[in-house]
Amino acid sequence: MHATAPAPVRRRPPLGALLAVPAAVLSALVCGFVGLLALAFSNGQFDDGGWLVVTVPALLAGWLLAGAVLLVLGRSWLAVFLPAAGLAVVLGWFVLAEELVVDSDGVAVVVWALPAVTALSAVLPGVRRWVAARRAGRRAA
Repeated sequence: MHATAPAPVRRRPPLGALLAVPAAVLSALVCGFVGLLALAFSNGQFDDGGWLVVTVPALLAGWLLAGAVLLVLGRSWLAVFLPAAGLAVVLGWFVLAEELVVDSDGVAVVVWALPAVTALSAVLPGVRRWVAARRAGRRAA
């Protein structure tokens, strides 16, 4: 009896991954831009934990970009989901707490929606199955 060879894993990412990657890059750009604005308005004064306002967006932007690369390669969906979900939660809380929805003419909602769409599309079952199949294919080879 011969064991059947597993079906080859398709190389092309599923639609959810193809949606998550550009959304992650845009989220990283927005996050980096906010970090630059925070740095510009701080005038180099990092008293009372002000350095966190500059460092955290930079780290999240880097993590999102690295996660996007890992997702395209089929190595990890979690590397995109965690920073995007964290960013969506923090931005959602900030937008609601500061009542920025009315004051920003909808820009705050778009800024919040980018990481939310990234997180939701990275966690879709098709994306998770594809990454798991790619990992299993690498282990078997």
